[in-house]
Amino acid sequence: MQLTETGSEGSVRISEVTKCEGEASVNNRKGKVIYFFEWSVELKWCGKTATSNDNITGKIIIENISEENNEDEIDITTRQNKDGTEHTKLHQIVKSQFVPKCREIVGDYIKYLQVEHGKQVILPTKKGESINSQPSNKPKAAAPVNTIKQKMAQTVISSSKPTECADNKRTDINLNDSFKCRVDDLFQCFINPDKMKAYFNGAAEVDPRESGKFSMLGGMITGTYLEIQPNDSIQLHWRFKDWPSDMYSSVTLKFKDTGSSTELSLSQVGVPQYSVEQIKSGWFKYYFNAIKRTFGYGSGTL
Repeated sequence: MQLTETGSEGSVRISEVTKCEGEASVNNRKGKVIYFFEWSVELKWCGKTATSNDNITGKIIIENISEENNEDEIDITTRQNKDGTEHTKLHQIVKSQFVPKCREIVGDYIKYLQVEHGKQVILPTKKGESINSQPSNKPKAAAPVNTIKQKMAQTVISSSKPTECADNKRTDINLNDSFKCRVDDLFQCFINPDKMKAYFNGAAEVDPRESGKFSMLGGMITGTYLEIQPNDSIQLHWRFKDWPSDMYSSVTLKFKDTGSSTELSLSQVGVPQYSVEQIKSGWFKYYFNAIKRTFGYGSGTL
C-alpha cells in the first residue's frame, strides 16, 4: 500500500499490511443485489523525523468495516510503538494525514464491491436489461484497487455461479427431505435457539435475525443469516471449519406445506468438490435426521 507523507517534521509511510481478515459476499435476492462484508485491517507505519535518524514505527487499526457502516462510521485508531517527542511528531502526521486517506480507501472498496462484483449477480430481464440497472445514472468504474482492496476482493463470492478458491474447484449441492410436522414447526428448527440446541445437544449459538451470526458444533459450522422469510425460506452465509479460511458458501432453505407433511429443499452454492459428500452427509446427520429423532418428525401424523 503506497501512502507516504513528507514535511518539515519528517517523513512517514505505510510499510506493510500486517492484518487483513474478514469476508465478503454479493448475492441476488429476488432481483435485488445484497452485499455482505466484514473486515478488520491493521497497517504498519514507519518513518524518520528531520532531527533524528531513529526508525520510528506504529500501527493503524481499522475495524468495523461492514455493510452496516459507511466510511465515516468505521473505527480507525493509531498507535506509536514508543513514547517520545520524535515519535509523537510522526504519530500526529499519521493521524492528520493517513486516517482520512484510509477512510477514502474504504469508501473506494465499498464502491468497487458494488460496481464490479455486483455486476456478476444482476440477472437479465425478459427484455435483456439487467435488474436494478439505471441507464441514465450508471456508476463509473472504480479506480484500480490497492493492496488492501485486492486482498479483500479475493474473498468475495457470488451466488450466481460456482467459483474457485485457490486450487479448490467449487460446485453446488441440492438436497430434499420430508418431515411429518407443520411447516411452522420445521421452520422454527432452523431459527429457534432452544430447538437448535436441543437437536445439536447444546452445541449451538444462534442469533436468529438478518445479519445475525450462528455457530454449531463448537465452531465446526459458522455463518450469518442473510434473509428470513417466515415459514417460506431462509438464506445463509455458511462455512465449514475445515475449508480454507477465505471460503464460504451460500445456502437457501425452502419450506413447502403439502398438507400431510412439510417438504424441505436445500440448495448450497460454492461447496469445494473434495468436501461434497462430507457436507451432504452432514446435513442429514446433524440437521435432518437429528430433527426427526429429537422431535419425532420422521413418522406419525400431523
